[in-house]
Amino acid sequence: MTKATETTRSAVTGKFVTQPIGGKKAAKFAQVEGFEMNAASKALSKKLAASGLKGEAYRSEIVKAFKKG
Repeated sequence: MTKATETTRSAVTGKFVTQPIGGKKAAKFAQVEGFEMNAASKALSKKLAASGLKGEAYRSEIVKAFKKG
Protein backbone atom coordinates (compact mmCIF):
# COMPACT_ATOMS: atom_id res chain seq x y z
CA MET A 1 0.00 0.00 0.00
CA THR A 2 1.56 3.28 -1.01
CA LYS A 3 0.98 6.64 0.56
CA ALA A 4 -0.89 9.23 -1.51
CA THR A 5 1.31 12.06 -2.71
CA GLU A 6 0.78 15.62 -3.85
CA THR A 7 2.67 16.84 -6.92
CA THR A 8 3.93 20.44 -7.14
CA ARG A 9 6.68 22.30 -8.99
CA SER A 10 9.73 23.69 -7.28
CA ALA A 11 9.87 27.50 -7.48
CA VAL A 12 13.66 27.38 -7.77
CA THR A 13 14.28 24.58 -10.27
CA GLY A 14 10.88 24.18 -11.93
CA LYS A 15 11.09 20.40 -11.43
CA PHE A 16 8.21 18.34 -10.10
CA VAL A 17 8.30 17.65 -6.37
CA THR A 18 6.09 15.04 -4.68
CA GLN A 19 5.18 15.27 -1.02
CA PRO A 20 3.01 12.88 1.01
CA ILE A 21 -0.47 14.08 1.89
CA GLY A 22 -0.82 14.19 5.65
CA GLY A 23 -3.56 12.74 7.79
CA LYS A 24 -5.49 15.99 8.11
CA LYS A 25 -5.68 16.50 4.35
CA ALA A 26 -6.59 12.85 3.83
CA ALA A 27 -9.43 13.21 6.36
CA LYS A 28 -10.72 16.33 4.60
CA PHE A 29 -10.59 14.54 1.25
CA ALA A 30 -12.49 11.55 2.66
CA GLN A 31 -15.12 13.87 4.13
CA VAL A 32 -15.65 15.66 0.80
CA GLU A 33 -15.93 12.33 -1.02
CA GLY A 34 -18.45 11.08 1.54
CA PHE A 35 -16.25 8.37 3.09
CA GLU A 36 -16.75 7.64 6.77
CA MET A 37 -14.77 5.37 9.06
CA ASN A 38 -16.79 2.70 10.81
CA ALA A 39 -16.48 2.06 14.55
CA ALA A 40 -13.94 -0.76 14.13
CA SER A 41 -11.68 1.41 11.95
CA LYS A 42 -11.85 4.32 14.38
CA ALA A 43 -11.00 2.08 17.34
CA LEU A 44 -8.08 0.52 15.46
CA SER A 45 -6.78 3.93 14.44
CA LYS A 46 -6.88 5.22 18.03
CA LYS A 47 -5.19 2.06 19.34
CA LEU A 48 -2.36 2.23 16.79
CA ALA A 49 -1.85 5.96 17.25
CA ALA A 50 -1.67 5.50 21.03
CA SER A 51 0.97 2.81 20.60
CA GLY A 52 3.14 5.29 18.70
CA LEU A 53 3.21 3.54 15.32
CA LYS A 54 3.84 5.75 12.31
CA GLY A 55 4.39 5.40 8.59
CA GLU A 56 4.87 1.97 7.12
CA ALA A 57 4.49 0.17 10.48
CA TYR A 58 1.10 1.87 10.98
CA ARG A 59 -0.07 0.91 7.49
CA SER A 60 1.11 -2.69 7.82
CA GLU A 61 -0.82 -3.11 11.10
CA ILE A 62 -3.98 -1.80 9.42
CA VAL A 63 -3.54 -4.25 6.55
CA LYS A 64 -3.03 -7.14 9.03
CA ALA A 65 -6.18 -6.17 10.96
CA PHE A 66 -8.44 -6.21 7.90
CA LYS A 67 -6.85 -9.09 5.99
CA LYS A 68 -9.16 -12.06 5.60
CA GLY A 69 -7.88 -15.55 6.30
